[in-house]
Amino acid sequence: MKTELRETIAHGGTISREEILARLEDRALVILNVMPKETFANCHIPGSINLPIVDVETMARQLIANFNQEIAVYCAGAT
Repeated sequence: MKTELRETIAHGGTISREEILARLEDRALVILNVMPKETFANCHIPGSINLPIVDVETMARQLIANFNQEIAVYCAGAT
């Protein structure tokens, strides 16, 4: 499963901070935060899904229903 998620992400390239902010209400974009739960609780992009990197392999399929959607992955605070 980890490989499947990596492949999905790899096909998309990059997305700018500005584009993510402009698309916060866009249901076609999944914003995936891979920081630890404690960090996510303190600061995250509104509407993002928390999936700590250590849980990607076991939890990705449960949290992301459609791997064909655009998925923006980030691992820094909401700066």
